[in-house]
Amino acid sequence: MKQQTESNVLKNGIVGAFYLIGLQIISRVFTFIINTLVIVGVDDSIFGVSAIQYQLLSSIILFLSREAIRRACTRVNITDKSNNGNNLKSVIKLSWLVLPIGIGLSVIFENFFLYTSTKETLQILNYHYGLRLFTISSILELLSEPMYILAQNLLLFKIRTTVEGFALFFKTFSSYYFIVILNMGLIGFGYAQILYSLTLVIGYFGYFLVNIINNKKNHKEFSNCFNSVNQLFPKFTTTIDKNLIKLSILYTWQSIYKLLLQEGEKFVLFFSETNQGQAIFAIVSNLGSLIVRFLFLPIEETCFLMFPKLFPTIKTDTTKNNNNEREINNENYKNGANVLIVIMKFLFLVSLIFTCFGPGFSHLLLNLLYKNKFKDTNAGVLLGFYCLYVGFLAVNGVSESFVHSVAKEDQLKVVNWVLIIIGFIYLLFTLIFCKLFQNIGIILANCLNMLLRIIYSIYFMKSFFKDIKDIKLSKMIPNKMVILSFIVSFIFTNLSNKYIYNPDSFKSTCIHLLVGIICFVQTCGFIYLKEWSSIKEFRKILSNKNK
Repeated sequence: MKQQTESNVLKNGIVGAFYLIGLQIISRVFTFIINTLVIVGVDDSIFGVSAIQYQLLSSIILFLSREAIRRACTRVNITDKSNNGNNLKSVIKLSWLVLPIGIGLSVIFENFFLYTSTKETLQILNYHYGLRLFTISSILELLSEPMYILAQNLLLFKIRTTVEGFALFFKTFSSYYFIVILNMGLIGFGYAQILYSLTLVIGYFGYFLVNIINNKKNHKEFSNCFNSVNQLFPKFTTTIDKNLIKLSILYTWQSIYKLLLQEGEKFVLFFSETNQGQAIFAIVSNLGSLIVRFLFLPIEETCFLMFPKLFPTIKTDTTKNNNNEREINNENYKNGANVLIVIMKFLFLVSLIFTCFGPGFSHLLLNLLYKNKFKDTNAGVLLGFYCLYVGFLAVNGVSESFVHSVAKEDQLKVVNWVLIIIGFIYLLFTLIFCKLFQNIGIILANCLNMLLRIIYSIYFMKSFFKDIKDIKLSKMIPNKMVILSFIVSFIFTNLSNKYIYNPDSFKSTCIHLLVGIICFVQTCGFIYLKEWSSIKEFRKILSNKNK
């Protein structure tokens, strides 16, 4: 029975990953095309303010308001009826706290941006109005958070796929309409963001309200949890579970740390770069992180929900006198470890692809997309270094997701301290590298930060599986010949970029592309020859979704 439950968890997790990846691929490719047209048609300063300063304001409000509560609530089994549904009541009451927290943070940080912006920025038409629109949109998005948490906890990935897909669709089209057609500048960006948030609120609340009213029966967990609309709202008589509060506090420190890591570069850009410089970095960052948003992030989020259920004994004391149960636990750990190893190897391979092929073709990609608009800037070099950073992000996402999702309360405290130390190292080297290498230094500091976090995550994995035989984490590293083929490709593509590629020559561009194709084909050949067993194992895991 337990094995069947874990199989269902794995199945739901994989299906969820496919839904999320599908959403990200379709929506991001679509939005990428429209956003490219927006970037070409809008002034660099306006785009820089929107992409860096407005997005930074929104990220601060959303991250500090909801991230800790979101992570804590997803670790609670709200379908458990053994305690009279107190888990569900606690999660709902805690999830609604994001709204008053967000309103308070909105007032503080909107004024912070107004008082710290440069004269150049304040003179841009409708800067304050656009800032206010992004503040309002952040509060609206927080209004949808309680329903988002419930959907994630119940593994209703299809709902998220649908709602966020429509939200991105409306945001993208409205951005093009307000900014390019109506030429509304910063106000246009704000209106599009508000439309996005409203779609999230209507979509998530609409799903739960409609299905509760219709007494939905085709989702067992849903029908077992909800039979009244009133259950979606907090009750003053409900007491939030103390362990849930403690977990939220622990995740709060992680959230602050994660915010500094994810948005630290925007803080540096906000205080040190011109609006045009911010625009160039934003374009490179959005382009370079495209794969992160539509592939790595969905896998990371799915793994965070899946790992606690694949390793369920992490939350309870193991039975000391029952050898059979101990053997079952060990077998469950082995199965979970195999899933972890296969996913990590896949991400290592994807990481190598970006690290070895990205720098050699970053100039070409920018020139093709933006019609040589950034030909005379350092955008191409910046994108090349960002590809190296994407490689580190690929590996860190799932490895850190494993640590945060299975760690006990006392282990989370240690993790927090380790992350704080790494965070200080990151901030220190950000300042040092920025002085030495300007905006490229930000990316180099990020690479160092990711490397340190990966090293600690692997150390945690080894400690986690140390008492279980036949688990070799070294299997997640690709074959040596595959790695060598990537190194050879890196050398040849960069030599071609330096000595052959000329943006003004069609012939040299074709030759450069041919070099890249040849290198990529030989690398894929080595992957097929040396990693076929891993490919079969990966396919075996994927086949669970059909069982």
